[in-house]
Amino acid sequence: MQPQEYQRMYQREGDYWWFVARRRLALSLAQTYVNPLNGRILDAGCGTGALLAELQAIGCAVGVDVEREALRLTLQRGTLNVAQARLEALPFTDAAFQVAFALDVLEHLPDDRPALRELYRVLGSGGVLVVAVPAYRWLWSKHDVALAHYRRYTARELQARLTEAGFQVRKLSYALCLLLPLIALTRWLDRLRPGKPAATVVPVPRWLNRALIRLLDAETRLLMRTNLPFGVSLTAVAQKP
Repeated sequence: MQPQEYQRMYQREGDYWWFVARRRLALSLAQTYVNPLNGRILDAGCGTGALLAELQAIGCAVGVDVEREALRLTLQRGTLNVAQARLEALPFTDAAFQVAFALDVLEHLPDDRPALRELYRVLGSGGVLVVAVPAYRWLWSKHDVALAHYRRYTARELQARLTEAGFQVRKLSYALCLLLPLIALTRWLDRLRPGKPAATVVPVPRWLNRALIRLLDAETRLLMRTNLPFGVSLTAVAQKP
């Protein structure tokens, strides 16, 4: 990911609707499929640490990222447990964690299969992996280039990757369904925009930011009851047998 994107993420991750909705969905999935949530937690690809800070309030959480700048910004959020490492070579013993989160990280890897095998290894029996990845190749834009993505996924592709790694897929759904038309238009316009690639974090007024969070909270409640047929992102809950 381009260095300036980490600083932008750090500044917006705490309250911007996209990041807030993504964290709330991931936490809702973990709390639904892991009961009680009382073991060690791994944030794999922790970025600038907003999710890790919330996980630390729940239990013993550790964040891992390959980028030193991401970890530097993470530590500005407080006393958090972090390690610099590649997801393909995690510095933990087998069965060290009850839950692992891999939110918007697999698409950054040239080959996601070694990372998924490592996440499987460090989870204990019955442990749960919560995943989020971007959906649909046809949504590819300069946004993906700026964030150093290698791919976007379909549900079938993500299911195959998780199963190949040994996981049992408990939940697999598209997400951000209601905003797909708007975001698709934004990404299409992004392709036409001159200049260098940059992440499309569109500033919105506070009232609209709050409204989008409420809208996506409602979508999360729906997603917990059923799988959504399309969306900007994909989310999955995968369990180690």
